[in-house]
Amino acid sequence: MRVLYLINYAGKAGMEKYVENLVRLLTPEGAQCHFAYGIPGELSEKLERAGIPSLRLSLEWKDALSAAKTLANYCRDKGIGVIHAQCARENVIALLAKRRLPTLRVVYTLHFTTPAGKLWRLLNRVFTPKDDCVIAVCREAAEVFAQNGGCTKRLRVIYNGIEPAKKRRCSDGLRRELGLEENVFLMVTLARLAPEKGLDFLLDSLAALKKKTERPFCCAIAGDGELAAWLRQRAGELGLEDQVRLLGYRTDAPELLASSALYLCPSRCNEALSFGILEAMNTGLPCVVTDVGGNRDLVETGGVCGRVVPFGDTAAFAGAIRELMETESLQRELSDAALKKVEEKFNLNRLALDVYKTYFD
Repeated sequence: MRVLYLINYAGKAGMEKYVENLVRLLTPEGAQCHFAYGIPGELSEKLERAGIPSLRLSLEWKDALSAAKTLANYCRDKGIGVIHAQCARENVIALLAKRRLPTLRVVYTLHFTTPAGKLWRLLNRVFTPKDDCVIAVCREAAEVFAQNGGCTKRLRVIYNGIEPAKKRRCSDGLRRELGLEENVFLMVTLARLAPEKGLDFLLDSLAALKKKTERPFCCAIAGDGELAAWLRQRAGELGLEDQVRLLGYRTDAPELLASSALYLCPSRCNEALSFGILEAMNTGLPCVVTDVGGNRDLVETGGVCGRVVPFGDTAAFAGAIRELMETESLQRELSDAALKKVEEKFNLNRLALDVYKTYFD
C-alpha cells in the first residue's frame, strides 16, 4: 500500500508527531510512505533525512485547484492509493484530487476540537461525505466534528498513542541545570507559548498555590512562541521569579519529564489528544490538566492518573497541584496508573495498526 501524508505546515507540534510516528511504524508493516507539505519545518527535514519521498507545493486556498491537480498527477505517477490528510483544508484539497483520480482513497484525521463557522459547516457537509474514513483522535473531536456539519457515517475514534515505556524513568538533569535543592517540588509543562495554551491561567494558579503551601516548588515551562516576553514579565509581577523558569524551545523532552514529579497542562482550548500529556504519562508522571479536548480521556476516563479541573478555576488547579505535591503515596499510585493506562489504552504499536486498517476498509 502506497500512502501519501498531506500536511500544510511540517513543523514540530503534536500533529507532526502523529505523522512521523505513522511513517516510522507503518513502513515495516508494508506501507510505502510519501509526504506532501506546504511550509517546511522540522518534520519535513526529518522525513527527507529518512529518505521518505517528499513533495512541496502551495496548499493556500488560492492554489487549491492547482494543488489538487499536482497531487492527483503525483499519486498517479507514483501509484499512490491513499492520501491521509491532517487538517480540514488539506482534506478538501485531497478530495479535489480524488475527483481527478477516482481510485484514490482519502483518510482525514481530526486533530482539533474547535467549533466551526458557517462556511466551514457548509464545506463539511459538501466534502466530508466523500471521505473514505474520518479519524477522530479523541471523543470530543468526534462530537465537535458532528456539530460542525461533518459526515459521521465513516467516523472512527482512534486515539493518539505512544510506545509504552512500562516503567518510571527518573533523572536529576533539569534539577541540576536549574540549581534546585532536593526539597523543591519540580513540575513541568511542554507547550507552545501561545494564548490557547492557557499559560496566563497557569501563572495565576501558581500564584494561588504559593499562598497555600510552605513547600518550595518550581514550574519549568518548555517551549517558544509569541508570549515569551509577556510570561516573563507576568511571572515577575506575580512574585514568581523563583517558582517559574522559562526554558525556551527544547529537544530533550524525555529528560525534562524524567526530572519532574508532576506534569501540568493548563490549555484553554484546541487541545485534542495532547502528546505532551501522553509523554508525561509514559514517563510515569501524574498530571493536572484542564477539562478541554481529550484531556479527560487521557487522565480520568477508564483509569485515573491525575486530576482534571475546569479551565479558569485557579483555586481548583492550585488545589490539585497541592494535593499531589503534599501526598507522596498518591503520587506513586497515580504514577503507576499512568504507566498502566499507556500500555492498555494508548499503545501506539496497536493504534498505528488501527489507522493502517482504515487505508483498506
